[in-house]
This record gives sequence, C-alpha cells and structure tokens, in this order.
Amino acid sequence: RIQICEKDRSAKARKRRSETLMELPAEKLKILRVPSQYQKVYKDESVFDFTNAYSPDGLYVNLKTFMGVSKGYLALDQKRSNKFPIYLLQKWTRRAKPKPEAGDGEKAQPTKMAVGVEGGFQLPDMRIETIKENFICLVSPEGKETKREPYTEEAKKKGTFPETLVKVVEAILSRTDATEAKDIFSGNLEEEVKESKFARTLVQLDNGKKIPNDPTQWKCEDSGMNNNLWLNLSTGYIGSGRKETGGTEAAARHYEATGKKYPLAVKLGTITPEKADVYSYAEDAMVLDPLLDQHLKHWGLDRSKLYQTDKDMTQLAIEHQSKAFEASTITGEGEKQVPAVGQGFRGLVNFGNTCYINSTLQLLFALPEFQQRYLKHMGMVFERAPSDPAADLTTQLCKLAKALDEYPSESSEHKALKTEVELPDLGDPSIELKPKMLKKAVAKDHYEFAGTRQQDAQEYIAHLLKTISRDARAFPHTPGCTDLTSLFEFTVQTKTVDQQSKGVGLKLEKGHMFLPLPIPKPDKHTPAANNAAKDDDTASKPTKNSDGEPVEKKSRTEGKQKETKQKEPETIPLTKCIEAYLAPSFIDGYTSPVTQQKGMATKSQNLRTFPSYLFIQLYRFEQVDLRAEGKGYQIRKIRRQVPMPLNLDLKSMASSGLKENEKPLPKAKKAAPKANPDIVGAVQNMGFTRNAGIRAALATQNAGAEQAVNWVLMHSGDPDINNPVEAADDDDDDEVDAGKVSQVSAMGFPPKHAKKALKATKGDVARAIEWLFSRQGQLDDEPDTKKKDIAPGANTDKPTYKLVGFISHIGDNATSGHYVCHIEKGGKWALFNDNKVTLCDKPPFGLGYIYLYRRV
Repeated sequence: RIQICEKDRSAKARKRRSETLMELPAEKLKILRVPSQYQKVYKDESVFDFTNAYSPDGLYVNLKTFMGVSKGYLALDQKRSNKFPIYLLQKWTRRAKPKPEAGDGEKAQPTKMAVGVEGGFQLPDMRIETIKENFICLVSPEGKETKREPYTEEAKKKGTFPETLVKVVEAILSRTDATEAKDIFSGNLEEEVKESKFARTLVQLDNGKKIPNDPTQWKCEDSGMNNNLWLNLSTGYIGSGRKETGGTEAAARHYEATGKKYPLAVKLGTITPEKADVYSYAEDAMVLDPLLDQHLKHWGLDRSKLYQTDKDMTQLAIEHQSKAFEASTITGEGEKQVPAVGQGFRGLVNFGNTCYINSTLQLLFALPEFQQRYLKHMGMVFERAPSDPAADLTTQLCKLAKALDEYPSESSEHKALKTEVELPDLGDPSIELKPKMLKKAVAKDHYEFAGTRQQDAQEYIAHLLKTISRDARAFPHTPGCTDLTSLFEFTVQTKTVDQQSKGVGLKLEKGHMFLPLPIPKPDKHTPAANNAAKDDDTASKPTKNSDGEPVEKKSRTEGKQKETKQKEPETIPLTKCIEAYLAPSFIDGYTSPVTQQKGMATKSQNLRTFPSYLFIQLYRFEQVDLRAEGKGYQIRKIRRQVPMPLNLDLKSMASSGLKENEKPLPKAKKAAPKANPDIVGAVQNMGFTRNAGIRAALATQNAGAEQAVNWVLMHSGDPDINNPVEAADDDDDDEVDAGKVSQVSAMGFPPKHAKKALKATKGDVARAIEWLFSRQGQLDDEPDTKKKDIAPGANTDKPTYKLVGFISHIGDNATSGHYVCHIEKGGKWALFNDNKVTLCDKPPFGLGYIYLYRRV
C-alpha cells in the first residue's frame, strides 16, 4: 500500500508539472547555451531596424543567436537562425509615478539641498517609471508568433519553464547590451581632463580647520555667499567663484594673496562619491586629483556622505556658450523655432558626445545617391548579412537609411504621458533613433571613434567614406556595395616654377575629398579690422571706477570661459579665402632638374577636376605658440565669419595648362627598385634560377637572403616563377610608383593589373595584392567603368555648385563643444540639432565649419 501511495503521489506531481510547464520543442531546448562572456548579446535594439522594448510590439531576442529583432523581421530571423523558434519578448511601457503626498493639499517640498536624491529636488525623468514585462514566445518558420507565456518570478517558482531556458534568459537579462559603451560623458562641452602635476605632492596646512559635511553650513569667508563655493585644498579657505557665474572671485584672490603657492581648489557643491570639479590656478585648467579623498579627509570632509548641490563646470559651460554670439546664431536661440515634421526631418539622439556623428550622417543621407544605394538593395543586404549583422557596415547603413526615410508620429499614450508629467519636450523612446550599432561598425579599427570623447567632424567624414570604400572593395559583387567615394574625389594640380631655369612643372594629386580654405586675418584697412583694433586698445588700457581708483584686473579663475559680449565677429569674404589657397608659396633649396643646382622655386595649386559633390572645409582651428606663458602649443578657434553663397562659381580655381611662354621642366623618371645581387646569388646557390632570385628579392623588398629563399620555397609552384620580371611602362601615371608596380608584379601579376590594383588601393602594396587575389580571372573581363586617366592641363569641368548643407561647430576646440547641421530640403532650410529638428529662416551661412556643395 505504501508503494502504491508513493506512485500515486508521483503521478499527481507529474500531472501538475505538465499542466504548468510550457510546451517547448525538446530538440530545440538541447541547443540552448548560456552566453559566454565573449559572446555578444543584442537585447536593447533590433539588428535590422530601430525597434526596441518600448515599441508597441516589443523586441524579440532569439535565444540561440542572442540577437534582437522586431516582429516584422521574425521571418528573416527564422531563415538566418535555421528555424530556431524560442524567443524572449521584452515589452516596456512608461507611466507617471504617483505624486508624493503633501499635507493640507500643498505640494511636497524638498528637504535636502541636493538633486536627484530622496528628499531633494527631483529631476524630470524621476516623475516617470518604466514597467518591464518579459515573455517566452514560440515562432513558426514563417515568422508568426504561435504561443506566448509571461516570464515572471511566479512562473519561475511554479516551474513553468525548463531550468536550462531560465539560465539562458537570466543571463541575457543581466548582460549589458553589446552596443553599450563603458563610459558615457553627459556633457557635450566636456574636454579631456588630465591629472594635475601638483596633486600627488600637494601641501596641506595643519591649521586645525575643519569643514562640516552639511552643505547648509558652507559659506564664502569673504562675502558670506552660500553657493558657487570653492575650497582651497591646501589652506582650507572657502571662497566664491568667478563673477560671470555669480561669484565675487574670492577664491581666486585668495590664491594670489597667498603668493600663488596653493593652486588646487575643489567646487564644494559638485563633490559626490563618483566625481568632483577640481581646478588648478597654476595650470589654468580643470584637472584630476587622484588623492582627492585623502585631501578632503584632511579638512574633515567625508566624500561618501556628500551629494551634488551646485552646477558643475560642464553645465556652466553649456550655459555660457549658449549666451555667446556664435552659439545663439548657429542654434537660433532667442528666435521662434518651428519643429520640422515629415519625411526627411527625423533627428538622431545624442547618446554620449555623438553630435559629430549625427551631423555627418544627416548631411550624407541628404544626398539621393546615399538614399538610393542603401534603400534599393536593403532586403538582399539583410538576407546576405554576415552572422553578426550589428557589426556589418552596409547592413547598419541600410538600417539607418530606412529609418531616416520614415517619420513615425508619437503614440497617443506618449502624448498623454507628456501632459500628465508636464514635460512637453519629453522624447518618445519607441521612435527615437540611436545609431549605436552603426557607430561600432564604423569604428572597428579606429579607437578614437570607438570611444565616447568628442571628435572632429571632418576627420569622421573622411574615415566614414574610407570605410565605405573599403567595404565596397572587399565585396565587389554584393548588392549595395557601390563605392560612393568617387562622388567626392577630385584632383589637385600643383604648379612648380623653377626660378633658375624658369621652367614649369605640373603634377597631379588624386584622391582629394576636401577643399581646405584658410581664413586669413582681415585687412588692416577694412572697417572690421579697425573696430577690432579699437576694441583691443580699449581692453589693454587700465580702467577706473567712479571714485577714480584702478579696477583690479580680472584673473582667470576656475573655468576656462571669460565673460564675453555678444559681439559679432569679423567678416572675411570668400574670395579672400580662395586667394589665400591659390597664392604661391616659396621653396628654398629646390634642386633644379635643368641646372642641377639648388635655388628658389614657387609652388601653387588649383583644381584639375571638379567632383559631383564638393566638401569645403574652412580652417577654423589654428595652433598657437603659448610656450612663453608656460602652456606650450594649444589649438585656438578662428571665429571670423565667411559668408558662403547658395550658388558658388569656382571658375577662378580651375587649372590651366602651360601658357605659351612657359617651358615644361624635364620629367624626372622614377627608377624601379633593383634586386640586391647578393640576395639573388644566395637564391641561385640554393639551386633556383636567377629570375626566381630577382622575383624573390623584389617581393621581399631586399629584406635578406633568408626571407628571399623562404619566398621562393612558398612560390616554387608559380607558373611564372622563372620568367623575367617585366619592367613598368615608361608612360606610367605619376601617382603609380614604378617600384610598387615591380613589387606587385613580382607576385606573378602582369604590370597592367598591378597598376590597376595600386590605383584602386591608393598605392598600398599589401592591399593591392589582396585586391588582385580576390579578382583572379575577372580582371580582363571587367568593363572599365571609371573615367579615363587624366593628364596635367586645363580643367574643363563645369565649375558651378549649389549648397546642400553645412556642419557648424560651437565651442573652443574641434574635439570638444557641439556640432549641428543645417540642410536645405524642399526649398526649406532646417536645423538638425541631434534629436531636435526645426525650420530655420536665417541659416548662419558665415559660421559653418564644413560645407557640402552639389555640382549643377
């Protein structure tokens, strides 16, 4: 009877488990594996579109590949994952938090001088909470969801899901998404902060002074102010900050009054367990103090108990920059801003100093060639995408092209939430675009763009186009992999005049994609220059107050910004910039090919061809020598205005051939590299032919006998190993180095193919060889779709252009500050300021950094 009862209980238990256990295909469960630390998990966003967990249908994460996809791409994911049916579905919704209770119907008031902590001032996002729901779903091979079971703590306790599945799901939910950067900086105006040279040897006086941890007891020892306070880490003195931030400059005066011996000060209201603003008066910069905890403890301050009560320097810098003429003019601050809505006006979210990326992408995708390339073949590109489509450049560009071509509207639920929490500018996360995967794909081999620091927009454009070109060369027969860089490339013709023989030499430099124009200083006779001189004279004279006493000279305090007036910068005509570009430069010590003597020569440049699209870069940053002030070389921004026209005629920059009275300089032929006879002899001593030795020496760049012998052993089966090495033609183009042609030809390729490869790879021997191996048997059959090779001479291309758009920079340095973009669409100009897109009646054509023109 006991055995019968035990069997009965076991049967009942199995029946209960079968009733609660979700039916899942056993053969598929065997495949499940917990993701290792080296496997990427994409659970925040679909790899084929920008769907996320906030989207109405949620985000499906394949439990085999750990990749998120939207409902619309389930069928494609089924093909790519070999019909694996089990997914984790994430669905998130936002709602307003219950309002805090307050007595007598009054609103609850903060009880702490802090931001974002319990009892302090509440941030806008703290009025909202996110409800996260998870489900386990089964999907058919056709991409249709067939079953859904809530994945909750209660379901796990009941044993609804197999133990293996629970381990996999929990690992996915606990992992950080593969696109997330490790350190995101919150401020767009943040510059790189370095460790102070005084920090590790800082002198701290033992004067018995102690600072309380209670922020309400902090006061300026000079004025009694209780905000904008700076603690001198050496003396314990508390003084207020600079005048332009509302202080009295007591902290700076204390530094000077103590003989400038105690340089480090920390802003009290910014100290938290994670960060603090430290300024060095001696170094005139924000700095890092690695021993800050120890230095604060000396004055009785416990960093772990402190919280932010004041604005940090990043926030103050943003406020300061927004008041300047440059920023207010570029962003249209103070003017009525009308949102731009509809197709083509979708913004991109700044997810950590990515404004330079956003501005670049908006400008490039305003071109129909980019739109067509990535939209036309999108479906086929997705189907043929590699195993990790999130890291594939073409896939992610197609994904972005599709998103920018759409303009989804806010959901009714989000509109209601904005009204309820009284945040009219609250973004809808279900339709926001954060190109994180594209950022990673572009920066695979560029550590600076892979990080979260601000970067130069011009350098990013150049790198992005180079990456697109490389991707196209790597997959020449893949749809959508057209090399678009040819749209922007042009040829510069340099003209050298030998002052001894008066001979003229013309040379071409191909592959340029930016026309860099200097911004010269204004003519001293222009009104703008005279006004500037008057301002400088006024600034240099000592001023007096109403009592006739000299006013104390303003010192540089904790921030880098000085109080500035909204003075309009000087204006430089574009013609002056072009003249500066075309102006000849002098070469001392030039060896004349006629007299063979050293002497003087002049060198100038103009444009041999005009591209379909022309990038013009105004040189807005210059290096200045501040070594006399102990600051070394620094980069300074040129803020002069250069009014750029909507319609541009570059006839003055077109090249011309030799004039009637000009004689060409004799062309210096490039000698092909010669094989080292000792290396050739060593190869012959091993029993190989002389031709094999010559090929080996050239292929290894005469590195040595051992390398040459190894090369021959590896290539002994080549059919042409014993054939003579063909010399390069005498009429090779200037840009194809004869020596490199010989090196590539030594690998067994005909010289004409070697030259073609070197042209395609811009002279890179290793890439040229790789290029040839990937096209073996196809080169003679390939139609030549490129333009014919050009020779030095007159530019006959049409020189007229129309402005497409331009990128502007706000701030002091190309690698800090903020980038925005203005683009003309449908006869209207719009400002693309990250996720905010507004119509612009008066674009700041004179304050741009990079301009893009279309040839008409």
